[in-house]
Amino acid sequence: MNNQIILFVDSSMIGGIETHIIELYKLLHKNQVSCSILFYKNHGNNEFYELLDKQSIQYNFLQGTLISLIKRFHSYDRNTVIHTHGYKAGILGRLVCKITNKHCVSTYHAGETGKGKMWLYNRLDLWLSRLSTNFAVSEKISKTIKNAQLLENFIAITKPPSTDFAQPLLRIGFVGRLSYEKGPDIFYELAESMQTNKQVQFHLFGDGPMRDRIPQLNNLNYHGLTPRDDIWQHLDALLICSREEGLPMTLLESMANYKIVISSPVGAIPSIINNGVNGFLMKSANTLECQQSIEALLTLSTMQKSEIAHSAYTMLKERFSGKKQFNLLQSAYTAKTIL
Repeated sequence: MNNQIILFVDSSMIGGIETHIIELYKLLHKNQVSCSILFYKNHGNNEFYELLDKQSIQYNFLQGTLISLIKRFHSYDRNTVIHTHGYKAGILGRLVCKITNKHCVSTYHAGETGKGKMWLYNRLDLWLSRLSTNFAVSEKISKTIKNAQLLENFIAITKPPSTDFAQPLLRIGFVGRLSYEKGPDIFYELAESMQTNKQVQFHLFGDGPMRDRIPQLNNLNYHGLTPRDDIWQHLDALLICSREEGLPMTLLESMANYKIVISSPVGAIPSIINNGVNGFLMKSANTLECQQSIEALLTLSTMQKSEIAHSAYTMLKERFSGKKQFNLLQSAYTAKTIL
């Protein structure tokens, strides 16, 4: 494939989209596809930039103006494909690709509709989907977008050290943005309700608008924004208590690191977790369901816990290693030749 791929994003934090972009860059690079990341603006997201530097990922910035975006897209040759991520980059990217006669591919990551201005932006993002070749990370999201293919998230998989489930303390983690749709308030309430259970310890990774609501509890450890590779050593299980999701990268990362996943049944997650076999799937996102799932996990033997983690890891290799996803991407990138 002779195309140059520009991953276009307007990123101000590290989240699922940013993690996806890193994995996408690595997948394209592995398959010898020329690729770089273009930021609409430098938001001072230094932790993310340092992570890109650490992995030798090429990136550069625009000035955050429409003029700078048009000039940059005009400078690209006919074999360049713009691949947008996120609603702002999607809206601007598609419009400017139309102006500059570039082929645009967009991945839709978010399942939430938002409120106020966010609702308007998301509606505009969906309406403009007719200007691009589209992917969605879950079936639910794909049904809301014109001509969208399912492109499940993927992850580079290496053999990690097995988690020691024989230790007496079970370490439960929340990893993600501290915002309402992710349900950090449920995690806070859960930690508070299980303070007397000395078998469980809670670890919170991330930042966001609900950070100031974190309670001061002896069994709750707040780590803030933490490099992804440094998270998993602190955990035995990941709790996803989201109210809305697509296909969270944290789920795949957790399974890749031999951790047990407990999740609410949102987005694409029910198609991944077979309850009691490769994780725990709750009926809904609430404190009682979370507590009951954790208590069920505590009753399992070391061998049973290891079997669940191994089952998840095996499924991950078969379905989310990137081979199928690269074939879909390659078809989308080469589907249209700009004249």
